[in-house]
Amino acid sequence: MLFGLHLCILLGSNEGEGDIEVIFAIDLYFHSFTPMNRYCYLVYCIVFLFVSCDMDVPKANFAVLGYSSSEHIFFKPIDSLQNGMVDLANGLPTKGELFFAEKDGKYYGIDENTGQFSKYGYENNRFKFYGSIPFEEFTGWTAVASWYSWVSDHEMLIGSSRRGKQFMYVLVDVKSMRVLKHGNLDIPLPPKGINYGGVMGRLVDNKLYIAYMLYNYEDKAAPAGDTIYLATIDYPEMHTRKITTDARSTFPGGYNLFWQVSAVYEGYLYFITQPGGRLRFHPTYKPAVMRIKVGTDFIDPDYFFPLDNERKDEFYGLYDIGGGMALTKAVDLNKIKEFSDYFAANTAGYYLLDLKNRSTQKVDFPTGKLDFYPNFYRNGDQVFAAINDSSGNASIYSYGLKTGQIQKGLRIKGDVIMLNKLP
Repeated sequence: MLFGLHLCILLGSNEGEGDIEVIFAIDLYFHSFTPMNRYCYLVYCIVFLFVSCDMDVPKANFAVLGYSSSEHIFFKPIDSLQNGMVDLANGLPTKGELFFAEKDGKYYGIDENTGQFSKYGYENNRFKFYGSIPFEEFTGWTAVASWYSWVSDHEMLIGSSRRGKQFMYVLVDVKSMRVLKHGNLDIPLPPKGINYGGVMGRLVDNKLYIAYMLYNYEDKAAPAGDTIYLATIDYPEMHTRKITTDARSTFPGGYNLFWQVSAVYEGYLYFITQPGGRLRFHPTYKPAVMRIKVGTDFIDPDYFFPLDNERKDEFYGLYDIGGGMALTKAVDLNKIKEFSDYFAANTAGYYLLDLKNRSTQKVDFPTGKLDFYPNFYRNGDQVFAAINDSSGNASIYSYGLKTGQIQKGLRIKGDVIMLNKLP
């Protein structure tokens, strides 16, 4: 029994010579007891062993990554999404990378200034750093018009357009944190003074689909391009099989790695087109969801899911919640008085999209700032969303997919980038 007490002392203290001194003192103290006192003391040891050792720090069920009020990024383990209040500044600090993906409890981020790709994980109450890869050294990496797609449980394909001038890719083994392959894609370069924009990249089976438009990035008054280009690329050869076009909408993707713009369901790859004032306006084209039948090399001509809402709203992001359902963020144009209102005022609401049946359902979450973060999580029939508001705080709301019921949950001091369940 005394061994159990010794073990608890050793586990609960810092390792060092002081532990041995404490145990030696307890031994002396124990041998000075009467037989009855020794019996009581041993009973106390048993209780101490099971209470102090077995009931350690409660295991967190969820995690939030986000900006604190000081604009530093923190990782915060939490027990519940349904109640309470937390301050991200009391979380575990990070090095400031922009985190864009999570898989099996590991988090992946990139420094947008240096191109440093890093891997982290929550382990022993620490946000542990596992390693990094300097993309910039051999790829000329830039974060503009970038994308990523999982190849397997340990391989990630990451792409960029080098600020809209040339498409490139990096294949990374995230288990060993090494580059397996990298290079340029053989997609025709844009004309002088023109850039790729609104890029969607997604690997499905053995086909990599890159959708993009062409536009004048430097001229902020220039509209979005009139044509969507779709490059179908054989994987793993990375050879462009064909480039086709579609002129029903434009801006078929996003700017940054964390921005989710596509979903795969029942043999189709769905993606959102986003002409709008936050990105690049088009005078006649409407935002919409379009799709590609997996294995083909063109956008499905018989499917078009307009989201224009009589131009009362602009729609941004396609956040896959499974089962052919996705959330999108809708900006009320009546609330936009100047450009900063997109990201500084509470202008964005939420819609639930049934991709297959082309139907929409407004979700009555409170409006928040327009961000492109993947701050959603689905658990069964409940969808949890982090609503970042103009005060610099956030609240978690849940939405019942079957009931339509909305409940306010955890309040957070700070802006939420990612929200997920811990393994």
